[in-house]
Amino acid sequence: WSDVVNLTVSSPPQPVLSVSPLWLNPGASVTLSCEGLDHQSAGWRFFWYKAVPDPSSSSYTYELLPDSTNGTEQNSFIINVSTDTAGFVCRAGRGEPEFYTHYSKPEFVWSADPHPAASLSVNPDRVQHFRSESVSLSCEGNSAKWRVMRFMETELSNCSYWGNLTGTTCTINPNRFNSGVYWCESKSGEFSNAVNITVQDDSSAPLLLSPVHPVTEGDPVTLRCRDKTQNLFSNVFFYHNDKLLHNDSREELKISAVSKSDEGFYKCQHSGKDSPRSWMSVRATVSSPVSSSFPVMLIVGPVVGIVFIILIILLILLWHCRQSKGENFLCSY
Repeated sequence: WSDVVNLTVSSPPQPVLSVSPLWLNPGASVTLSCEGLDHQSAGWRFFWYKAVPDPSSSSYTYELLPDSTNGTEQNSFIINVSTDTAGFVCRAGRGEPEFYTHYSKPEFVWSADPHPAASLSVNPDRVQHFRSESVSLSCEGNSAKWRVMRFMETELSNCSYWGNLTGTTCTINPNRFNSGVYWCESKSGEFSNAVNITVQDDSSAPLLLSPVHPVTEGDPVTLRCRDKTQNLFSNVFFYHNDKLLHNDSREELKISAVSKSDEGFYKCQHSGKDSPRSWMSVRATVSSPVSSSFPVMLIVGPVVGIVFIILIILLILLWHCRQSKGENFLCSY
């Protein structure tokens, strides 16, 4: 008999991906961080992927990002993304032949702006709901095949686990209704806007009525507070980022023209009880194309002025010819 050798076989580690920021602003970059390999950190190269809905299952396939073909030595990666919701994955490899870790679980960056190609709507049209209420989510866009997704803390699932999908509308089962981020994704790879829905378990507490989608700078916004039976409260205090906005109770909070400073978390308070907090996003107005029209005006303006002067001169000549009965030399032309 030979000496005894203890052989330990371990499965490949699974890194943990984190993304920042979670919610997209126009023009913002996103930082991906692949972590969880600290105990064996030497020699790893990190690879970065985009999560694409898998037509054959309820999971995702992974597409290597263009700038990540050869991997990166750093465990962080900065990308510029559009304003659309997107999912990402990372993994690491080292050695020769290369030994790879498992893929990380998908992590998402979300956009609240409805995209023309894909949009999620909520009925009733608000972000806060009592658990017992009937709530449906509808997907609209270019694709005929949609699935409605929910991300709740670390759990990612689709409508089949907590609702009933009919066509492109998911009706949520009240017994499985939970707070989380909801969105639609198509089998052709489109993602809709995302909605951060909050479920109120306390039936005696108030509910804040706030916009589902981002509001545009300059638009009016009204926030209200209601009870479980749909009645609006008339003596309510409103808070912005946990700061009381007024000293007297009122029925509603009216903002005649919202600005970027109005963005943030809002809640209402009635009879000493607080509603959940909800984020109101404010997007910038679309600027008018002043820069593109300005060079055109530089050309058109002088031309119009010259034509006007010529017309004035012709009118003066015509008047002069009539007065002189055509005897003037210029009148013969």
